[in-house]
Amino acid sequence: MSIVVEPFVRHLTQTHARAPQPLARNGRHLDRQLRAGAERTLWNHLRDGRLGGARFRRQYLVDIYLADFICPAAKLVIELESTLTPALALHANARRAFFHAQGYQVLRMRDRDVLIETRAVLDTIRQALTFGSRDAGR
Repeated sequence: MSIVVEPFVRHLTQTHARAPQPLARNGRHLDRQLRAGAERTLWNHLRDGRLGGARFRRQYLVDIYLADFICPAAKLVIELESTLTPALALHANARRAFFHAQGYQVLRMRDRDVLIETRAVLDTIRQALTFGSRDAGR
């Protein structure tokens, strides 16, 4: 038994003793941090009815698709996008088409815009909310 365990224990001690790894060369780590920061920033402005009283939900499942942010009353979905690979872009297009078929308006926001141009992004969302409330009254 010690023959099997010893290499495993040696491997564990070697992997935990290493210094922290630098950012991934292809930028994936940075993209994840950017997306997480953008989600937190936007959620701080949307939650608890802070944006014009509209009630948003975060990471909300509609059928089989997950909406980043959704306001069911205004039929508005907000998607945050970062660098998309072709496979992710195909999935994003299918998700967007599904939400449109369900009667939702879909806003696509870039992570960088949410972090840098936060006020402009919030103004765009406000406009979509007022546009959606006018359509709901018809």
